[in-house]
Amino acid sequence: MTGHTETEEDTHEEAVAGVPLGFEGAEANVGDHIAHFFRGGDQRFSVLGPYIEAGLRRGDRCVFISQPDVGAALCDWLAERGLDAAEARAADRLILDPGRDTEDDMKRLADRIDASVQETNESFVRWAGDGEWCLDRDITVEEMLRWEALYDEHSSEWQLLALCQFDLAVFESDVIMDALRTHPYCVMGEVVVPNPFHESPETVRQELAGRHRD
Repeated sequence: MTGHTETEEDTHEEAVAGVPLGFEGAEANVGDHIAHFFRGGDQRFSVLGPYIEAGLRRGDRCVFISQPDVGAALCDWLAERGLDAAEARAADRLILDPGRDTEDDMKRLADRIDASVQETNESFVRWAGDGEWCLDRDITVEEMLRWEALYDEHSSEWQLLALCQFDLAVFESDVIMDALRTHPYCVMGEVVVPNPFHESPETVRQELAGRHRD
């Protein structure tokens, strides 16, 4: 990076590689796009909660895309562990967002958040999303999945680390399969592993577009 000493560059590299996810020593790298499939609120927060808690305790900026009640439940979960979610939100360290109505608008949101990393000299943003956010918006589940594939396509460009969650009790098997296809990594138990079902985002987006035309 221009204008940084070798020591500062090394520090930056350490900051964006081997990022702790907060559960059982699991780590990931900035740019990783991770899916977590769960059933019910307890399983949701067994991964999401520690992921956001670890970020706030490290001083990371955290973004959570979800329905408002899920965001509120996350704040309660954090409060039970001694974290002041209201203070974190006021300091712009925890951003709760209900999502947008088109994939283009979602990309603009990610672009804006990524740009803020450069403006504030932060290493990355810890991004999370609960797939049910689309159910409260005008965006369709299919378009939400196209957004997931678009995010996958740009993940190497953005300084974001993303954890995306999908409730097996809410989404049908075809949605879950497409969610698998759009995430290079998955949470299995308490570890993150490469996802053998992952496909190129271009392929998935073209197929989803074809389904819409049919």
